Amino acid sequence: MPYRHLMLLIVIVTVVVGSQLSCGIAGDGSKLGRPLRVGIVTWPGYAGGIVANNGFKPNTDSIYWTKYNQTVEFLLMEDVDVRNKAFAKGGAGGVDIVWSTVDFWANELPGFMKDGVKSRAILQVDWSRGGDAMVADQSIQSIEDLKGKKISLALFTPSHWLLESSLESSGLDDAEQAEIVKNLVGKNASPDARADFEANQVPAAVVWEPDVTAALQKRPNSHIVVSTETAQNLIADIMVAREDFIKDHPDVIKAFVQGWFDGTQEANRNPEKAVKVLMDNEPIYKDLGPEATRKQLPKVRWADLTDNTEMFGLDGSAPLFDRIFKRASEAWVKRGYIQSGASPDQAKDITFLKEIYAANPVPAAQPPPVKKAGPEVANKPALMTQRVNIFFGSGRGDLDSNSQQLLDPIATTAQTYSNSYIRVEGNTDDRGSADLNRILSKQRAQAVVDFLVQHYKLDPNRFQVQGNGPDKKLQPNTTEEGRAANRRTDIEVVPTK
Repeated sequence: MPYRHLMLLIVIVTVVVGSQLSCGIAGDGSKLGRPLRVGIVTWPGYAGGIVANNGFKPNTDSIYWTKYNQTVEFLLMEDVDVRNKAFAKGGAGGVDIVWSTVDFWANELPGFMKDGVKSRAILQVDWSRGGDAMVADQSIQSIEDLKGKKISLALFTPSHWLLESSLESSGLDDAEQAEIVKNLVGKNASPDARADFEANQVPAAVVWEPDVTAALQKRPNSHIVVSTETAQNLIADIMVAREDFIKDHPDVIKAFVQGWFDGTQEANRNPEKAVKVLMDNEPIYKDLGPEATRKQLPKVRWADLTDNTEMFGLDGSAPLFDRIFKRASEAWVKRGYIQSGASPDQAKDITFLKEIYAANPVPAAQPPPVKKAGPEVANKPALMTQRVNIFFGSGRGDLDSNSQQLLDPIATTAQTYSNSYIRVEGNTDDRGSADLNRILSKQRAQAVVDFLVQHYKLDPNRFQVQGNGPDKKLQPNTTEEGRAANRRTDIEVVPTK
């Protein structure tokens, strides 16, 4: 499996798993008695930890040492196999903590468990906010337009998850989705997928920056179909530790988490410091230079305690982690990439986050205010459309308990694609008065919105309600099957830009 994110070029780092893995200080007087070793990849989302450590190497001029009496060493591990072996080994000859993403963790945790490497997520470190995107030619304007098309992407990366999530949130049926997945052009890295797109070998590719920008520049009339600028709650980087290390060194884990938050605060306060430590410690950023490195920073959101409160439900709310993890697990099982998924409870240990939260309660992160959906949203093309057959009593507009359960996947889509408007359209067959059906279908669409807003605490400004009555039929109303298909609620995701 390939690495998390790669900027501009491929850096190959050879890591010897063994006593020579780290040149850190043994017996250095810290909590652990040696540097804590953390495996990461090239990606600006890890700036919080690197700023906290004042670079990659263990040193005493760092937040980790001065506030928490622990030295830390970061190690670039772009090769996942090397990373996995070092993580399984642990101790002085391996690494103690490694990167993952929530979706990737759902894919790889079952394999770790099978090999006896029980591990848990301990911290969210960032959100991708525009760094991952699907680029396409003009034949693809929505996710439904992917039907019958070939797509190039780096397999099992967050790019893969961006596609999977989009398919699951679309109006494509299981067979149509399976056909798209069957015809994927799998690559090892984002630049390879971009090269396919630039050469007109595929009509679409899922890539990450800077390949998004390059692809749009080099293929005329191309555009972004969907990105993490819209799906702002989809791809989150996390840090993972082995259960035995957590049990043996809880004070070290807590110091690591607290120090990371301090570094995130400093990086947000002084982005130029983040630029400097990235350039001083990672070859790609040194080659990119300060201006290009600076432009990478807005593509991520460094996660603080408020983000972790929302991600892990530290305030008692439903954890966003559980939703993303379960959804990703189901997708990987459905595609046959893993035989069975782990549960979210097996995948995380939030003991230390809870302790930090208890000492300093903060509200969960809230999305920025959204301008109320206006009339212009009614005519904007939808990025994707989910069709739900919700039962309403004859002439009635209220939801029963069974219908409410059907809306849980819709809520997940709304939460994941958080920088979007949600257009809810009620539709009917042609029986009865068309005018009355339009009124009733709008009442029913409003009932759906009211439930989503009240039950899932979604921003009402994001929703627009339309009652189409019999005007937008999918099939002729000449058969009962056709009428049933037309009695539906369309949930459409509309980008805010």
